[in-house]
Amino acid sequence: MGHDVRWDAPLPDVVDTPADLARAVKALADGEGPLGVDAERAGSYRYSQRAYLVQVFRRKAPVLLLDPVSIDDFSGLAALLESEEWIMQAAHNDLDCLAEIGLRPQRLFDTEIAAQLLGLERVGLASLVESLLGYTLRKGHGQADWSRRPLRASWLEYAALDVCLLPDLQDEEAERLHEAGKQEWARQEFEHQIRQRPVIDPEQRWRRAAGAGRLRSDAQRGVLRALWQHRDAIARDRDIAVHRVVRDQVMVDIARKSPTTPEQLAAIDKIPRPLLSNAKQWLRVVAEGAAAPQPPADRIDGPPARNLRAWEQRDPDAAARWTRLREQLAARAEEIEVWPQTLLAPDIVADLAWFAPHDPASRMTELGARPWQVEQTRDLLN
Repeated sequence: MGHDVRWDAPLPDVVDTPADLARAVKALADGEGPLGVDAERAGSYRYSQRAYLVQVFRRKAPVLLLDPVSIDDFSGLAALLESEEWIMQAAHNDLDCLAEIGLRPQRLFDTEIAAQLLGLERVGLASLVESLLGYTLRKGHGQADWSRRPLRASWLEYAALDVCLLPDLQDEEAERLHEAGKQEWARQEFEHQIRQRPVIDPEQRWRRAAGAGRLRSDAQRGVLRALWQHRDAIARDRDIAVHRVVRDQVMVDIARKSPTTPEQLAAIDKIPRPLLSNAKQWLRVVAEGAAAPQPPADRIDGPPARNLRAWEQRDPDAAARWTRLREQLAARAEEIEVWPQTLLAPDIVADLAWFAPHDPASRMTELGARPWQVEQTRDLLN
């Protein structure tokens, strides 16, 4: 067990004016080395996924704790960040909210991905700091409501420590990647992480609600769509997380039972009390949804959900290929000490097993596999 790491200096002031930001950017420019970057959101509390705090640190410079709510122009910071390598932990969590304010990396080192490539068992920041640096981080505030103002000193200490440890963590992981001959794998993964991801059609997100597949009629699907849109409008108007209005599973149950009276609505398990206080409104939404039935999603000739029974029902041969391929990939991942899902994404594995392409390497590349992944797995598919 390592010793506790604490912030033992006066906490820097939160930067919330353009003048203070300009001074902070100059101080960062005078520092050395890559920049640790992090952001804090309030997704469990707010409808918006925006950043409510941005942290930046590099050696020989003060840590920047930036309140992006109070400033409109981040061009000076963006210009500095674009010219330098970023270090992030689980970058996929924060890249979108940083891009919203014009902050985008050109070069990236992701400490979580590096840990997966090294085959480390635990890859969360606190675990990595303890196992690789010998420090113990105190319980964090990652799930705090970062939209609150003023921000608590203990939260700011947590935020500063998160970002200030990233350069040391990068040094340790980079050395291990070099010793394992995995630097090129890491480079390819980091570049892939920066690329823009496809966006789900917002008009179709209701179909992805947990349990939506249990709805059997077009009318039930129409109800779920209407409920989804109504909930979204409420959450957006009040700027609260959608699950604080009503959870997906409850909406699916409402759609499945399609109540017509307040008593039937109240009988649904785990129905929120605020929803019942507006029962007439929600029942009207149910009726409107039932009157606008939605057909099932267009069936794509592709693999079913990741459930072996569903595979066996639709294509027993593909199910056997899928089982065999996953076992082979797990063995290869253990052999080269990489996480299985980092060796090859589960969606790609399913596609290869379902279609059994004549040229697996080309199909993997088409689906987004990186060259190192193709090289390490192509022999398993021939």
